[in-house]
Amino acid sequence: MTDIRMSLDVRTALGPDGVAKAGAVTLNNAICLGCEKKIHPEEPANVVVRIGGRVAHVRYAHDHCHPSAVVEIPETRSPRASAAPDEGMAMRMTAATVEHGRAALPTLIAEPEAPVYLNTGTGVGSELLDVLASHVLSRGFSPVGRMRQAPAHAGLWLATYTTPTAEDRIAQLTVMEPDGTLFYTGTIAPPPQWIAGVEQYGWSVLYVGKIGLAGIPASDQKAKMRLMREAAANGQFVGARITIHPLG
Repeated sequence: MTDIRMSLDVRTALGPDGVAKAGAVTLNNAICLGCEKKIHPEEPANVVVRIGGRVAHVRYAHDHCHPSAVVEIPETRSPRASAAPDEGMAMRMTAATVEHGRAALPTLIAEPEAPVYLNTGTGVGSELLDVLASHVLSRGFSPVGRMRQAPAHAGLWLATYTTPTAEDRIAQLTVMEPDGTLFYTGTIAPPPQWIAGVEQYGWSVLYVGKIGLAGIPASDQKAKMRLMREAAANGQFVGARITIHPLG
């Protein structure tokens, strides 16, 4: 876990819940607020709270780029609760076949490298709202409590993937939002069962939430499933089914 540093005024502004959420991250190549370059896991990072009107936007910065502080910004420039993720927000995407009740379904898990939070409450230390989760909830996703069945279909979301080569099993994945906005583009390493499931159903489940799958060895599927079920039970996931097609 990254060494996350917070000043006293930041801790006061966030409150216990906010401090816990903002501090429980591992920043894998997140974008620094100050220099707009990557923050690597071994580098310490400062929490910066940018407040405009009733919204507090939690960001991260290199220790040498920006001190941990509460920064007032003009309300006209403040991000809204329904704002899209910041440009450059890095995501890690995992492809897996996940049991939902008695069905093994093709599933994608999108984890932001550096979660960004909003505080839209009027009081100090109100519970933080995850920007990415809020964003997809406004576009057809739903909160996930248990993984007994696939979440509802989110209309007009579309994903495409290239068929992975036999040598490295790496595929290129692109996910587009209903209005054509690019949600994700990058590589995945889908198991053969995921490919077969997508070919059968024409869709994949997509979960969004920072739960730490990167810290589990790829071969330890039981540990990954346990972590996902715990995350769902703790309200850390939002999800939907999205249409997905192979390219070529």
